[in-house]
Amino acid sequence: MKVSVHLHTTLQKVSPTGPVRELEVELAEGATLNDLIALLKLEINDEHTLCVVQGQIAERTQILSDKDIVHFIPAISGGGFPGNAGI
Repeated sequence: MKVSVHLHTTLQKVSPTGPVRELEVELAEGATLNDLIALLKLEINDEHTLCVVQGQIAERTQILSDKDIVHFIPAISGGGFPGNAGI
């Protein structure tokens, strides 16, 4: 089966032609989100990364289906505004 994978921000892969944000992955029937993460060698922190399958937040044990669309979205934190301390 094939799934479409979207890697957001810091999870994008680096290639000689630039960042890879989207890819098609071939998986065995019955593969889980964990299997996909392992295959792609992604470092996923459960507390700071959303795993989304078909538009729904998913557990890593979720079994994937042919033509699923998977997004890995790391949380992005920002700092304060420089020069505006105490506001």
